[in-house]
This record gives sequence, structure tokens and C-alpha cells, in this order.
Amino acid sequence: MSIELLERRLADPRPAFACKPVDGAADRELIVRLQHLANGPASARLLRRIPSVPGADSAIKFYSRHDGVLLYSDHATFREGVEIFPIAHWKKRTAEMVESWSNGKYQDEEMPYGRKDFIAIAHSRGASNYIHWVIRGPCAGSVFWWPWTMFPQKNDPPMARDFAAFVRLICEEPVRFLNEVIACYTHFDDGKTDTYWIPDQYIPNHKKSL
Repeated sequence: MSIELLERRLADPRPAFACKPVDGAADRELIVRLQHLANGPASARLLRRIPSVPGADSAIKFYSRHDGVLLYSDHATFREGVEIFPIAHWKKRTAEMVESWSNGKYQDEEMPYGRKDFIAIAHSRGASNYIHWVIRGPCAGSVFWWPWTMFPQKNDPPMARDFAAFVRLICEEPVRFLNEVIACYTHFDDGKTDTYWIPDQYIPNHKKSL
């Protein structure tokens, strides 16, 4: 189950990414020390804000243990990482996304869901858009992300079919999630050069990462 996968990630004592330069040079590697952080459980009052959509039971289990997490964050600056927002942040983050649709670029009828049909629940830090959990319409329960300039077409598939599948994706396939699904916005630096380093392999309990 997704919550057990998450707990295993959070329990990793020395997480790290082996990174490659963005130019793909195979003879260079950077080990980046990471941190996984989690809040305590959400209150009963906050849990009542979770929408009744397919897969909501997994969200309730998640937030009953952790009212927000930050995974794969760089240990030094916390600039990068995958953040699942606390419930109290949903309203503000969603309003920011709805405001961005007011410029006329995004037409509800052309997309799988409209501006009143989602909650902004997560963010890959550095990416150009929040991750959307759809709460109304034919795509209710599914999770979408799209680059700022490339809104999804009506029949485009979601990132994940429900909240549990979204958590499994970021826990089981972090490199694919960051490099392919989220379009390679996450990158690290070595503190010495201008090279952008992107994740190539997740290494649990990497003893040399300290």
C-alpha cells in the first residue's frame, strides 16, 4: 500500500541521489545527500476537508499520519524536493492556480477538468506548476500535472489514477517522476561549477552520502 511505501522512504536514514550532468556525460557523477521530512497527523477538522472522490480513503490514511511531507530535498538548502502540501495550504495554493487561469490562455472546456474542479495538493520544487487532484467531473479522483505553457487536452491521461497511485509513483519511481513526468525541473549543483545535475539513481541508506 502507498502509506507503507511512504513510511519506508521516511525511515531511510541516509537517502541520496546519484546524479549525472544534464549534458548526459557518462563519466561524471555527483552524490547528493537528501532529506525526507514529514509533519504529524492532521486534525479531525482538517481531515473532513478531504473530498469524497474515488481513492479518497488513501488520502485519509495519508493525512491521518502526516499532514504534509517533503521528499528528496537537498540536505543543504531545501531548494529541491517533492512537497505534498498540508491540508491548510490547499486553499491558498489552489487559488494561486485558479488566478493563473484568468489570463484567458486556459479554457476549461478544452481540458480534462476546469478551474473549479481541482485542489492543488503538491509541488515539485522548481517546477512551473502545482500538481492537481481533480475533485469534480469525469476525472474526479485522478492526479494531473502539466507545464505552465502546455495545458492538457481533453483526452490526455492523468499522471496517476488516484491519490494512492500518485504516492506510489513518487516513492517507487522518483527518478522517472522527476525526470520524465515532471519534465526534469529538479536539478542539483555541486557548489563548484555551473553544471546542472539531475537524478539518475535513488540510493537508500547511502553510507558515503554524509
